[in-house]
Amino acid sequence: MEFREIGRVFSEVKGITDVQHTSRGWTADTCKIKLMPQYKRGLGGLDGYSHVIILFYINQHKKWKMPKEHHKPKHVKVFATRMPVRPNPIGLSTVELLDFSTEEGTMTVKGLDAVDGTPILDIKPYLPHFDAYPEASVPQWIEEHLKEHHHGHGHGHGHEQAND
Repeated sequence: MEFREIGRVFSEVKGITDVQHTSRGWTADTCKIKLMPQYKRGLGGLDGYSHVIILFYINQHKKWKMPKEHHKPKHVKVFATRMPVRPNPIGLSTVELLDFSTEEGTMTVKGLDAVDGTPILDIKPYLPHFDAYPEASVPQWIEEHLKEHHHGHGHGHGHEQAND
């Protein structure tokens, strides 16, 4: 397998533990993605999309440690979580597309769960007809965690992220 970095994240969030979760999603922060010059024209046609899916390499995954106070039951293993330490540290976030420029090869997005300097692997338009599953369910321990941390309900909006 071979992956090519297509761009980088430019964000105020510098460390993997600095991402702040909100009641609506992984983060309320906005950040900029700057594409490599050869990929900037690939942003053409994004007009009209409110959201995009960002795939990224979690390059700080080795710095992350499981918090002492965590909500994950012992029987829950890596593929039942969104923890950054995984066999292939690839993150996925559905983000709000605030602005983009094919001239500059930049995007401004809201809700990206990636830190400054994170390599971007791919960008895909979010299609609610295919990417949203309102009937989706989660285990009871996740429901309890979301309630305890005031995340509210309605989290079936396709976020994959770097922190659990």
